[in-house]
This record gives sequence, C-alpha cells and structure tokens, in this order.
Amino acid sequence: MENLFSHPDSARHPGTSPISGEHGTAHDSDSLHEGPTLPSDRANVQRQVALLCAGAESSGVDQRTIASADLARQESVSADTATETLRFCTSLGLFTGARGKFAVTDAGWAIAQRWREDETQARLLLQAQFLPHRWATAAWDSMRDAPVPVELLAKRLQGDLPGKPRRGVYLVEWLVLALLVHRGRHGLVWPAPALAAVAGTGGPAFSAPRPAPEQVPLPEPAALFGLTNSELRKLAADRYCAVLDNLTQFLELAPAT
Repeated sequence: MENLFSHPDSARHPGTSPISGEHGTAHDSDSLHEGPTLPSDRANVQRQVALLCAGAESSGVDQRTIASADLARQESVSADTATETLRFCTSLGLFTGARGKFAVTDAGWAIAQRWREDETQARLLLQAQFLPHRWATAAWDSMRDAPVPVELLAKRLQGDLPGKPRRGVYLVEWLVLALLVHRGRHGLVWPAPALAAVAGTGGPAFSAPRPAPEQVPLPEPAALFGLTNSELRKLAADRYCAVLDNLTQFLELAPAT
C-alpha cells in the first residue's frame, strides 16, 4: 500500500517539551463559523499530520489549551501554518478552539497516539471523523459516476473558496489519507468503498456540483471482489487495505472504454 508518509518530515515524532498556554478547554470553535475550512497551503499533508500529533501531545490527555504560536516555534513553522492546520483539524473534530488557542479532543488524542503505533488504524479513525463531514459528501458527488483527475476533484472541492489551488489538492490528499479516496498511478482518483456510506443521505448543504438532471448515476455494485459493503466495513484494517490495493491493480489493468 502506498505510504503517504515516506517524506522526511514524517519521521519527526511529536515534540516532548510542553507548550505553554492556559489550562482548560477552549469552548469557541472555528468549526462553528460559516463555510467550510480547507487545509493550509503552507505545508504538505505529511507536515500537517506532524503538527496535529505535536499539538495533541502538547495539549495532552487532560486537553490543556495551547497556543498555535507556541506550537509553531516548537515545530519550526510559521504561526500561520500552525494556526491554519489546527483550524482545519478543528473542523474535523480533532481539536476545539479558535483565534490561536486550541485543545485536543478525545478523537484527536486517540488518532495522534495511534499514529505512532499503527498508522493504518489511525487512518481508519481519521476516516470516521471525515465520513459525516461535508467534504466526504462533496467528494462522493464529484466521483460517483467515474474516476476523475486529482486536479479536477481538487478544483471541484475548493470551488470559489479563497486560497491557492494546492489547498484543494491537499484536501484530496487528506481524503486519501482517510481511506475515503483511492488514488491510482495515473493521476486518477475514485471513491473508496467506505465513501459509499455517505451516498443518498442528503449530506450538508455545501457540496460539489451534482450530475445534470439527465444523468442517472449508476447503481452501486452489489459486491466488490465478492464482498458486500457491510462485509467490507467489517474487515480487519490490513485486509481492508489489501482489497483497496487489489482494486487499484484491477482498474489500472482494465482496458479503457
């Protein structure tokens, strides 16, 4: 399976020195603000995950409030990079807070701790945070009919939201990380089986453009390699990832139509 964390930054472990900040839990959250939140365009996804883990470690199991400026100094990144990263993590329910003050949540703490022990399990925990999120629904709407280029999915997800185009690309990479989007060797992406869980639920108001009325989405297959959706969701993490790898090979070998 492709290792998204082969970049040198990925070898960096969360900082062990505590970050100064007031004790307690932040109550106001950027996730309550209007509009969706995109990842930072100032650091790649590997570095953003390192910041997530470092911030969670500094906030600790008792969920102390930390300052993103202190996290930035500890991790040698700009204050904007740290703040934007934690703000995006807040939109996923991994932190709470706003205006440069954040505290890790139970979900964020569990993912950060698991990342050092079992990356696949951590990615499945991250998947659970993404599934009810607007981005999962938007990604499904954009790919439900056929695989699309990474750049096209990124453009559809970002829409008219501000920021450089790579913010949309990094969002796609987060979805790949969460095992919701599968990426092939030729720059195409398509929904992973778990993403079908958001199909037909209505989802949030914000979503990518839906197919034109005259287009009828193809029905979901009854089984994938002999496994139904419910059976896929019950697979162990290593078996689930193996099925995704087999699907990648199958689609890349299939003749173009």
